[in-house]
Amino acid sequence: MPAGQKTAAQELAKDGILINTLAPGKIETDRVKQLEKHRAQRENQTVEEIKAQAERAIPLGRYGQPEEFAAYAVFLLSEANTYMTGQTLIIDGGLTKSL
Repeated sequence: MPAGQKTAAQELAKDGILINTLAPGKIETDRVKQLEKHRAQRENQTVEEIKAQAERAIPLGRYGQPEEFAAYAVFLLSEANTYMTGQTLIIDGGLTKSL
């Protein structure tokens, strides 16, 4: 989470305002498909080859689905989230290797 957001989360917590960040990895969206198509043309490969390369790098072996990403957003915006603030949720199938 960028330092400014972290500071804001700490300062606004006393007012019950929760600030969090969602950091998606490869989510299977139209935009990702468009980018794969352009990359495939640029690199003289098929879209399937480009996608397979990306999926091999993801520990779960696949792209996330929009519904999976949305579930995290819904939770963060719901009344069920009463205690999480100042966090970044990395939703990338295990690709990021940092804590």
